[in-house]
Amino acid sequence: MLSDDDILAAVRRGLGAPGADDAAFPAAGAHITRHLLLAGEIVRCVETRTEGTAFHAGTRDLSDLPEYDDLDRYPVPPPADPGAARSTLRLVRRGSVAAHACSTCTNGRKPCARCRGAGDVACRTHVPCAGCEGRLCCLACEGTGKRAREAADRPQGETASRVRCRKCGADDAACGKCRGVGRKKCGVCGGTASRPCPDCAGGGTVSHDFCAGTGRYVEWTEGVVVREPVVDTVEESSDLPARAFAWTNEADAWNRVDHVGEDAFPPDDTDTGSGPGTRTGLTEATGLTEATDLTQDTDLAEVAARLKPRLGFRDGEVARRVRVRYLSLARVTHDDHPDRVYVVIPGRPAPRVVTVRSPRRAWRLAALGLLVLVAVVAVSRLLT
Repeated sequence: MLSDDDILAAVRRGLGAPGADDAAFPAAGAHITRHLLLAGEIVRCVETRTEGTAFHAGTRDLSDLPEYDDLDRYPVPPPADPGAARSTLRLVRRGSVAAHACSTCTNGRKPCARCRGAGDVACRTHVPCAGCEGRLCCLACEGTGKRAREAADRPQGETASRVRCRKCGADDAACGKCRGVGRKKCGVCGGTASRPCPDCAGGGTVSHDFCAGTGRYVEWTEGVVVREPVVDTVEESSDLPARAFAWTNEADAWNRVDHVGEDAFPPDDTDTGSGPGTRTGLTEATGLTEATDLTQDTDLAEVAARLKPRLGFRDGEVARRVRVRYLSLARVTHDDHPDRVYVVIPGRPAPRVVTVRSPRRAWRLAALGLLVLVAVVAVSRLLT
């Protein structure tokens, strides 16, 4: 954490003061507040266990599935990665497997519902002629065999030649395909009025869906253990606007906590040298309420305090990973610079300074804009 002197020196450098002269930005009149940026995620592996009756049509070997006596007490090791994709473990309750012969079919077959086991269904003996559709089969007798007093007109657009009618004998009057009859024998049944059932192909029986045509089925009590990650995103800026994250970059002196376990932080505070401020290799944690060593690092203690409300255990939680980063910023105002706020960001090799408008200046600009708008409206009304 930067000292007050380091913070003021950084602001002076940001102002371009020669040699960082104290007179350019004196300590008197400066007001420093510290604000913590905290970002990351808490990933929980949440487990649900359900039990119910399972069914399989046909036969099935269940010896490859684990057996259990009490599903709630069946041990499943915690996942190495709490953020791993959803997983499902299926188990068989010991002694619950029962194979049955299907009692509603015969060797996996049952009578066809469409033909009622007969193997054939009714069919039309004749179908309309494809040439005249039975309407203009003969222009002289219309398929009755008795000539009409006035011949019917030829169908508009007809190009096919007419032949002698088989019923009334009129020349050049009958359809060439049915010769005046108006219909033809059914091509499916040949005029027998019966055709093979399309559902059972004439066999009279169909496969029994319940047992998949096997004549057997298996039932058992199945336990299902489902694990899936639940992610809680963390992003807090401690009384700074949300855009404060945009003022930072990866080169800044972020500190990191990456811990997998039941609790958020360990009692030790070890820097393994994997990067500036990086905290890794965290193992046996005692929990936030007992981690008194955190008070040695005020920033980490504040991180722990902020995360604590989020770290309650959820129903079914079996593992968690806390992966966050935090960075302490300094907000500096000065009586001699009422229109500016200086935000000092720790980094390598030296802190950076971001200058933003003070609330006072923002209000003044807003008021000025409102006055300009009022003036424009007043002038426009005078001109109209």
